[in-house]
Order: sequence, then C-alpha cells, then structure tokens
Amino acid sequence: MSKKTYLIIGAVVFLILAVSGYSIYKMAGIFDGKSVLTPAKLLASFPIKNSSLTPEAASLFQQRFDETKKRLQADPEGFIDWLYLGVLKKGAGDYEGARDVFIYAGQMRPQSSTPFANLADLYTYFLNDSVKAEASIKQAMANDPEDYNFYLALADIYRYKFADGAAKYEQTMLDAIAKFPDNPNLIGPLAAYFRDTNQTPKAIEWYEKLVKLLPDNAEVKKDLAELKKIQ
Repeated sequence: MSKKTYLIIGAVVFLILAVSGYSIYKMAGIFDGKSVLTPAKLLASFPIKNSSLTPEAASLFQQRFDETKKRLQADPEGFIDWLYLGVLKKGAGDYEGARDVFIYAGQMRPQSSTPFANLADLYTYFLNDSVKAEASIKQAMANDPEDYNFYLALADIYRYKFADGAAKYEQTMLDAIAKFPDNPNLIGPLAAYFRDTNQTPKAIEWYEKLVKLLPDNAEVKKDLAELKKIQ
C-alpha cells in the first residue's frame, strides 16, 4: 500500500476527531424532514464519485466501508462508526450520502457538536447551501461554545458564501476575540482580513496586537512593517 493511500485514509480519520457539546439539537434549518433516514438506507450503497482517487485508494475506501457497515449492522448505535461512515462517504465524493449520515448522527446525539460541524463543512464547500451551513455551524457552536474554531468557520461562511457577509464576518471575529482574548489564531485572521480588504488602519491595529502575542514571529513583523509603509 502506498504512502499516499495511507495519507488519504489518515486525513479521513482526522476529520471526525471533534469534541461533543451540551445543548439540545434543533432540526430547523438543517433537516427538512421530507425523508426518513434509517440505518438500512444509509448502509445500502457506497458510490465512489471522487475521480481523483487512485484505484488502490478507492479499493481501500470500499474496504473501510464494508468493515464499517458490518459493525453498524451489528451495533446500530455505534455513534463513532456513523461519524466515520459520513467521512468515508465524503472522501469518496458522495456528498449527499455523507450529509444524510451526519444528519442521522445528529439525530442520535443531538448534544454533540461533531455531526453539525461536519454538516457545516459539507454545506459550505461541497453542497453550496450557505443557509444550512450557517444553521449547522451555529448548532455546533451552541453544543460546544468553548471551541473557537466554530467561530472561525462561521466567519468564513459569512465572508465567502454571503454576498453581504463582510460586516457579519468582522462582527463574528470580534465576538470570538471578546470570548477568547489574546488568541493569535483569531487575531491573525482578522488582521489579515483587514490587510487584504485595504483597511490599513485597522490592519495595523490588529497586527500590533499580534506582534505583542507573537514577538518572535518574523513574518508578522514583516507584514506590520509593510503596512506602516503604505499608511
């Protein structure tokens, strides 16, 4: 088995490693309820639509599906296996199938953030449904309000998927920084956003904060110096 194949499967496994949250799941805006999802339906097929997969990788995806299917048939309550199945379907290019699996996982564990974070990613980057992407990531945030990555995801949904999302992007990032102060993983993206949108005074303000947090980061210092040249 090639190193590339191991990397593909490794990436698939990595995607399901998120923590659970603590609020009640609400279906509004995420699942329309027009169809009933059952284990039998979700396990019925495994279409491989990702044309970039090598034959070896496709075979390995099929093998992993077959193994996961057997485990779920033996234990339909296997939440982690349902998450893994969703990621397998996504990796195989079956985005609608992955969506259905993650919706089902959300029905199983309405207080977990993981199914909704995965749904948000699918709706944002693969199914092109910005409204459901927003609803899904907000549910993940409600379930686990201590994960700042969900704020980043919501902000990016506004920035890249909503025509009028610039103001919402900025406000979401400011809300995140208020909740998680002095976090360079939040301040850095906001500073870069102001730089990239030619809001130089704001960019300088936030880069100066970033330099204080990361005094040894040469790249951050360089960006700040370049901004001050054009001020």
